[in-house]
Amino acid sequence: MTRVIIYSGKGGTGKTTISAATATMLASMGRRTLVLSSDPAHSLADALGTEISRDRPTPIAPCLYGLEVDTIYEWRQNLSGFQQFVTSTYSNRGVERSTAAELANQPGLDEILALQRVMAEAQSGRWDAIVLDTAPTGNTLRLLAYPELIIGGDAGKKFFRVYRGLANVARPFRRDLPEDRFFDEVGTLLERMEQLANFLLSPEVSLRLVLNPEKLPLMETRRAYTFINLYGLMLDAVMVNKILPRRADLGPYFDYWVKLQQGYLHEIDGSFAPTPIFRTVLQEGEPIGIAALDAIAHATFGDTDPGAMLFDERPIWLDQWNDEGEPGLFDLCLRLPFIDDDDPVDLARDGTDLTVTVGRLQRTIALPRILYECTLGNHRYEDGVLRLEFFEAPGGKRRSERAPEPADNMRVEAA
Repeated sequence: MTRVIIYSGKGGTGKTTISAATATMLASMGRRTLVLSSDPAHSLADALGTEISRDRPTPIAPCLYGLEVDTIYEWRQNLSGFQQFVTSTYSNRGVERSTAAELANQPGLDEILALQRVMAEAQSGRWDAIVLDTAPTGNTLRLLAYPELIIGGDAGKKFFRVYRGLANVARPFRRDLPEDRFFDEVGTLLERMEQLANFLLSPEVSLRLVLNPEKLPLMETRRAYTFINLYGLMLDAVMVNKILPRRADLGPYFDYWVKLQQGYLHEIDGSFAPTPIFRTVLQEGEPIGIAALDAIAHATFGDTDPGAMLFDERPIWLDQWNDEGEPGLFDLCLRLPFIDDDDPVDLARDGTDLTVTVGRLQRTIALPRILYECTLGNHRYEDGVLRLEFFEAPGGKRRSERAPEPADNMRVEAA
């Protein structure tokens, strides 16, 4: 099976460089590797120092191929009828045709089409490994975690079938209803979205988050880390990039920044353990070209195989205990297998962040949105897992008052 590695992170953290370096090292190990970019900025070609095609993989070096996904091309190949209908609908309402064409590019579908291209390449059997350089974190993670939102579940598919039937009946009387081509393309899209949802959860696919040792990237990466683990995606590494070297000749100006980064590096270790953390020191020159990227990869991964599944445990998940119609009752679960049962547990909540201190271990996590309005209750340590109780209303029943096991259909779990 093709190994798929998806890099994501805040803009400007160096995702493209880390993605290209990973792919370069995999290719140097003799693995037939494709590195793709779904970022509209498309700086992958700049990092590799060569031109890259936007419709078919371009050979770059032995065993290494590149592709900058052209979403306009993908639109025309997959959804031209859909785009034509939406464009004409805007146009009929007085919107200029050029503006209507831009509005027809529905938010999120660019990234969906790029992910579909990754899935198609992975299923082609042509590659040993695929490395994807994505757009900045926020939208990408939502699309990775919620492909089913495009489908709308069974109800959405039933509504689509009913709407198609009504349109076929009413089309002779109205000119602004979509043609069969529109419904065929949207139906195909729904089918592919179901396939994509399963593909992203397959054991060959994992995400790696890239950040810099700074406050804002750390905060965003914490949120992404929680999001990924809670919603079933596999996160197998955290990549810390652009670390300033600790050198005496840099002078007092850089001494301040080095010291500041060291503090954030300590926070990063506490936030993301036990997920493996890899560090990349800022290079003296621009990391452009195969040789420079290969050097970065070896400095970052050392003897570690960059194509391996580097971590296969989900350290955070959410159990839901309330019956339908009752106020929400949740256990936020943290896998902490190496602490003593009698270690003191200290919890400090600051808005949507929660800092958990157990003995000498401290971790700050970003709470999932479903817990934003919930009250933090009791905690307990069971079988290597720290369980933190949250309840939606002050009168909500506590965990101890309920049955010992949750109903299967009420369990929200990433494990």
